[in-house]
Amino acid sequence: MALIACALILRSPASIRTSAFIGTLFGCFSVGIHFGWPPALTTALVCVLPLGCLLIVGRRSSLGPAAPWLRRGSITPEIFWLGLVTVVLGGVALVVWALIARPVPAEYFGGLQRLPLWLAILGTVAFALVNPIWEELLFRGVLLTELALVWGTRAAVALQAVLFGVAHSAGFPSGIAGMIMAMCWGFVLGVIRVRSGGILMTYVVHVTANAVIGTLAVLILI
Repeated sequence: MALIACALILRSPASIRTSAFIGTLFGCFSVGIHFGWPPALTTALVCVLPLGCLLIVGRRSSLGPAAPWLRRGSITPEIFWLGLVTVVLGGVALVVWALIARPVPAEYFGGLQRLPLWLAILGTVAFALVNPIWEELLFRGVLLTELALVWGTRAAVALQAVLFGVAHSAGFPSGIAGMIMAMCWGFVLGVIRVRSGGILMTYVVHVTANAVIGTLAVLILI
């Protein structure tokens, strides 16, 4: 609400576009949690409604289109190898952290433990395909693009990485170490977003990493 109020006061196209997306995003999460909706339904709404709101807002000429958030970009050999190295290092870092920290499995992984291994991995991969949609639109799309207009590209890449790390403080991995690892991960995704000129490659790398990390988590925690 504070973000929306500031956007209306400032009357800045960038702030209005940002508040339209983020307000709808967190509104979907809040409603889903408050009414106890199934996680699958909440996730679907989070992936569809904020994007739809973004596209509607972008049709208003006075606000300007939101195309920079949604550009596909290009895949170069440099971007490909950077993404591949990031996925491999992320998987290695996760295994090392899990073996050292011996974390208690979250409720989600507890549910996976009761499933056959192949079905648990399939569920992890399915989640990996959906979750990065809103995360990439929010962090590498909305925040990086709009922050770059205000403070420049380098500061925007760093700031969105910090926010990405904070948002994953209770994720897997968790705690301070998890936040730092997520910040590094978010920073690399930000670099890929800038160098590729679009959001497609960050989504592909994010999906691949989530699938690898999720599968490793299932194998380690089961």
